[in-house]
Amino acid sequence: MMMRFWFRWFLGISATVMMMAQVGVATTQTKLQTATEFLTAHDVRVQEIVRASDSLSAEQSATVKSMINEAFDFAELSHLALGDHWELRSEQERVEFTRVFQGIIEQRNFDSFVTYYREGEITYIGEELAKDGRATVRGEVPVKKERKEISYFLHRPDGAGWRIYDLSIDGTSTAAGYQKTYGRYISRHSFEKLLKRLTQQLEKLTGE
Repeated sequence: MMMRFWFRWFLGISATVMMMAQVGVATTQTKLQTATEFLTAHDVRVQEIVRASDSLSAEQSATVKSMINEAFDFAELSHLALGDHWELRSEQERVEFTRVFQGIIEQRNFDSFVTYYREGEITYIGEELAKDGRATVRGEVPVKKERKEISYFLHRPDGAGWRIYDLSIDGTSTAAGYQKTYGRYISRHSFEKLLKRLTQQLEKLTGE
């Protein structure tokens, strides 16, 4: 069940052309906390809520969504998803794209996210810290009779706490997948049409 959450990110790329400006950082982080420690602490915090009962109240769901926002840097993921096209966009366009992009991912994957933390298990097996301060944390998850490797890519935006800006499964990057899909769509149509299409998808998902 755990892999379903992550694979839906990749499936969403090919099924439909696919978040809000950067949100607050996790309050449980400290300056000395490693990226692995951050991920482990985040796992524990979410699991304490989702494993307490079979269903979540509206308040609990809101809390879990807030924790997702604390863990991910959707602004940076949005930047990577647009690639070179990001630099061509105005600040207002970047903010709007990030808001819509985040909303789609959040709406599509929340239930799978909860299932992952309720039933899944991950073992962190290594961490690498680059000269620029960015970290890569490798983990393994059991899938049937084999183990899949998930790599988390994290940084400290503006010197704040750790945030995930990309992840990969067996070497396949989420951000690179979005970038390829969006780049092709923009080349064939335009950024404006891409944003309009994504906005329509988000409105459909939220029932607006």
